Amino acid sequence: MTASTEQFVDIAKRGQDLVTESVRGWTEAASGLARQFGAGDRPQLPDAGAAVERVFDFYEQVLGHQREFARTVVSAGTSVLDQDTEQATQAAEAVTEHAGRSTGDAAEKTARATRSAAK
Repeated sequence: MTASTEQFVDIAKRGQDLVTESVRGWTEAASGLARQFGAGDRPQLPDAGAAVERVFDFYEQVLGHQREFARTVVSAGTSVLDQDTEQATQAAEAVTEHAGRSTGDAAEKTARATRSAAK
């Protein structure tokens, strides 16, 4: 697993842990509230099936946001990589051109020196 994949897994795990802790806190609060009422005074508790649907709807939204975030990160990384590649190519071309001119200048100087020495 690459470092970036591990980071996404870690973010997802922390999100899941946060939701788990939230549900645990909600359960404790609901239990405490239920204990405050007598047997006949207890309010109607929410439908468990509806609660499950809301929790999974929430997870679906979180996962959708994580997907969009991941796409944005990958897109930005690709853009930066493309720019770096273009700049490296331009630098290599400039160095090659400069080296070619320097080699030509050196060859010309050597030829002049050889002609001068031959005279």
